[in-house]
Amino acid sequence: MSSKWEDFIDNLKDDAGTLAKKELKDFINSSKTDSEAFVQRQGQKLELYLKQLADGSITKEQFEGYVLDIKDLTEMQALKMSVAAKAKAQYVVTSITNLIMDGLLKLV
Repeated sequence: MSSKWEDFIDNLKDDAGTLAKKELKDFINSSKTDSEAFVQRQGQKLELYLKQLADGSITKEQFEGYVLDIKDLTEMQALKMSVAAKAKAQYVVTSITNLIMDGLLKLV
């Protein structure tokens, strides 16, 4: 059963193919169950912000600001993490950039 934020992503018109919808959903869902607590929290935040965007309770600009905050926080946290955790944090940063900033926000 899909959630409201997943339905929101699925219903975005993407004629240019800028949003990898399945990859974005997989990224958020896997982040929420990651073994690293920090990565889990970032996944939970992304899900919350997507729900709020889908509900119309935040604007695209607010969503973009929240996502940039997550990205910046994750980059800072990566400096303090062990090597294995740094790789996960870098994956979060890269995914936010590629899937959300370069894909999703172009369609919202």
